[in-house]
Amino acid sequence: MTDPILAGSKGGGAKPPRPSVEAPDSLHSTAYARILDLVSEGEIVGLKNGKRSVFLNETPLANADGSLNFSGVSLETRNGSQDQTYIPGFPAVENESQVAVELRSDQPWTRAITNLQLSAVRIRLAVSRLAQTNTSNGDTNGYTVRYVIELSTDGGAFVEVLQSAFSGKSSSKYERSHRVDLPAAKAGWSVRVRRLTTNSSSGAIADTTSVESITDVIDAKLRYPGSAIIGLQFDASQFQSIPNRSFELQGRIIRVPSNYDPATRTYSGVWDGTFKSAWTDNPAWIYYDLLLHQRYGLGHLLNAAQVDKWELYRIGQYCDQPVSDGKGGTEPRFTCNLYLSVRADALKVLQDLATTFRGMAYWGAGSVMAVADMPEDPVYTYSNANVIDGKFVYGGSAKKTRYSVALVSWNDPADFYRQKVQYVDDPEGIARYGVQQTEITATGCTSQAQAQRIGKWALLTNRLETESVSFSVGLDGTLVRPGQVIRVADNDRAGRRIGGRLRSATLDALVLDADVKAYPGDTLTLIMPTGKAISRVIKSVGYPLTWDSTGITWDSGATTLDTTGFPAEVQRVVLEKKLEELPPVHSMWAIDSPTLAVQQFRVLSVAEDFSGSAIKYSISAVKHVAAKFAAIDNGARIDQPPVTVIPPSVQNPPKNVRVRNEHFVDQGSAVGVMTIDWERPDNAIAYEVHWRKNDGDWVFAGRTGGNAFEVSGIYAGRYVAKVRAINALDIGSVFATSVETVLNGKTTPPPMVASFNAESIVFGIKLKWSIPAGLSTADLQRTEIWYSQGSDVATATKFGDYAYPQTDLTIMGLASGATFFFWARLVDRIGNVGAYSKSVIGQASNDAGPILEYLSDKISSSQLSKTLLEKIESGGGSAVEIKALKDELNAMYTIKTQMMKDGRPYVAGIGVGVEDTPGGMVSQVLIAASTFAVVDPNSNEVKYPFVVENNKVYIDSLFIKDGAIDNAKIKGTIQSDVKDSLGRPLWMLDKNGGFSTNSAGVGGRIEQRADVIKVYDENNKLRVKIGNLSL
Repeated sequence: MTDPILAGSKGGGAKPPRPSVEAPDSLHSTAYARILDLVSEGEIVGLKNGKRSVFLNETPLANADGSLNFSGVSLETRNGSQDQTYIPGFPAVENESQVAVELRSDQPWTRAITNLQLSAVRIRLAVSRLAQTNTSNGDTNGYTVRYVIELSTDGGAFVEVLQSAFSGKSSSKYERSHRVDLPAAKAGWSVRVRRLTTNSSSGAIADTTSVESITDVIDAKLRYPGSAIIGLQFDASQFQSIPNRSFELQGRIIRVPSNYDPATRTYSGVWDGTFKSAWTDNPAWIYYDLLLHQRYGLGHLLNAAQVDKWELYRIGQYCDQPVSDGKGGTEPRFTCNLYLSVRADALKVLQDLATTFRGMAYWGAGSVMAVADMPEDPVYTYSNANVIDGKFVYGGSAKKTRYSVALVSWNDPADFYRQKVQYVDDPEGIARYGVQQTEITATGCTSQAQAQRIGKWALLTNRLETESVSFSVGLDGTLVRPGQVIRVADNDRAGRRIGGRLRSATLDALVLDADVKAYPGDTLTLIMPTGKAISRVIKSVGYPLTWDSTGITWDSGATTLDTTGFPAEVQRVVLEKKLEELPPVHSMWAIDSPTLAVQQFRVLSVAEDFSGSAIKYSISAVKHVAAKFAAIDNGARIDQPPVTVIPPSVQNPPKNVRVRNEHFVDQGSAVGVMTIDWERPDNAIAYEVHWRKNDGDWVFAGRTGGNAFEVSGIYAGRYVAKVRAINALDIGSVFATSVETVLNGKTTPPPMVASFNAESIVFGIKLKWSIPAGLSTADLQRTEIWYSQGSDVATATKFGDYAYPQTDLTIMGLASGATFFFWARLVDRIGNVGAYSKSVIGQASNDAGPILEYLSDKISSSQLSKTLLEKIESGGGSAVEIKALKDELNAMYTIKTQMMKDGRPYVAGIGVGVEDTPGGMVSQVLIAASTFAVVDPNSNEVKYPFVVENNKVYIDSLFIKDGAIDNAKIKGTIQSDVKDSLGRPLWMLDKNGGFSTNSAGVGGRIEQRADVIKVYDENNKLRVKIGNLSL
């Protein structure tokens, strides 16, 4: 055998694989977005800084140096003039709706169109990527997807509008739009897009198509006169979705005074009442424009003569005054920059806008009046001399409304006018009232400093102007109006005469109607014939003196006159500056001095009182502190002049407050009593008594007019009492405190109730308990009842407190079978609490008999039941009657049918009603019929799942979540709805008395009958048999 010989030679090398080739993209699309925004009612000034005032997704269109942040953007604006031209590039009104639904060959896309004003729709289709890969060599080439667009008019058949295809290669998203012109229609159209090319299931083909959007098109070159619009066109590839557009605008051109320069906020000369057109952010003139504008304001209801422009002129000047901006510069006191974009109640809008200048609006004397809280002089004086009965009634604001911290919401221009919150506090208010916070929305506020001033005004007004006054006058009530400031010279509050009527006058001296305490340098205010109040400084005061000097020879030396005993009913006041005209006799006067100022109030309302035959007006006003305005604008200190010289009353406290121990016997039991007594101080008419035990909290014992107080039923411990005295002005003294004293008393809390049980009643539970023997009314105060759905008292809620000697409680309105756990405990007269009783279970009756009897009586006694069962007076034959009844006690509606046979009426009917009964409101639906059934009208065959006949209910199939049954009979089986592994119910009871149970898993089972019990194991083998072994 020879060895095998292996031989070979070198062969040719294998060719390298050819690299795959990807064809270049042949599909390219550029989508342009064209958006026309309605930005305002015209005419407006326009964009504040040109393209720099246009923002796309909060990025400005142009920078300060003129460079653009977006390419391919064109911008056109129209400011809302009546003769403006249309914007080129917008030959139609279009509204695009996003769809973004995949278009599949097995699921066409359809959209109903109901807007009959449309000229066409534009459908934008897209393919996310279009390519086909050759699996043999890896080359990537184009692909074709065909589709068709169809249109149905007025519900007719779909007609093909166009057929096209995506053909080529695209490695990114490619979009295409098709315009579908809409023919005339009466009801509308339906447009449908179908994909003709079957969706590929191969990973080598990318052909996912989608319907991106549909655009409603109305062909029209609209100018939109009177509307400010901005048109934008840009390359949509720069955005993932339609960008948010924001525009910073100088808004509407409105009417402003002809002598007013809005740019410099200056007023030249005297205003003649005429207007010119200009842009302004002064809230007074924005308010005027809103009142009189025909389209968006109240111009269709008001005319210029019905608006008080002169008061608005004064308010407008106050708004324009420069104040600190908090950053080293100045700004106008009030500006208003806002969009009114939602229709709202006119009065609410006007009131909201008026808040920008701290004002309010009201209708009076046939005109719209605007008033503002700003510095102004009082217009009239009221004193005891011209007020009915000379009475002023004062009131004060609630403590809870005296805010010390304000959170003011304003719009920040540096953050796209988003709402910011400015924190403002009043340190003095916090020290007096603690932190009491209020939230304020500053309408049209775009300045942080203005928001600060608004908050400061609110806090100072709440703290300083807390008092109100009301009084009644005669015709003097017609001399003031809401918002004006008045003087109130109340002699009773001031403590001396500071106001009255003028007896006589010359141009430089006045004779008053009573003796007053006045000094040179004081200021006297007088009401002139025009109704205007003028003030003059007093030069001197004295009594008028006349005498007859006939027959008297004067010595050249000094002469001294003793004026003792001269009358004091009048006093003469000499003025430093003469009056321009004589005031009328009986004109009102008032005197201000550094030591006693006349009160000032701002009028809130003036109302005519028709309760009597005399002319009478009621005036309400709130305190006015003029010094607050300098504090708001400049942080100045507020000094309030005194308005009374009556010294504040000081009440001395009680003396020798003592605590001592006493006992008395009540029903055979000794009761401990703490007696607190003290010595009466001068001027005291009442006392407030507090006590505490063992360093606990102070307990308010009450208010008494005597000088002793008793607390019965005390416990042993250390006691301290404190008492303060109160005088006739309701001014209290400081507390006087006793020394700590050890007193004897009870050492145990109240015992548990002697018994506690619950009784079931229809729709309710009745609780009864008893009090342990030996407790008396002097010791026991009340019983607390607690309840819970669980048995743990820790989860219980107090049901109520029941004063001794009540020992029962009935709870009604419960569902039948409702179950609760109840506990009771006793509380003595000084608040000591006893232990809980053992829990008792209470259940509302679920016995069907009494419940049905109760409901039967309740239903049959109702007016609806009586009306439904009344016979129809028809005179024989058949009859139908429909009745509706509505009065103060009942609302009912009944339908009845009736037939007569053999002289006997047969009635069927239904009644719906609500009645006000002695037991409360009752809502019912009653059926009158011998047979009542529920029929399913939607079933293919007639079935009666629910029938009532002969006082019995027949139900074909029934599901009960939770039920209570007195008696039940079965004709088949009752069984569990849970099955074992062999499909047998886990338990079953049949009508013949058989009962079986099966294991839930792998296990045995039990069968039981009247005479035998069988037990099987998990292998179904009989293991136990008890009873008749032959079975």
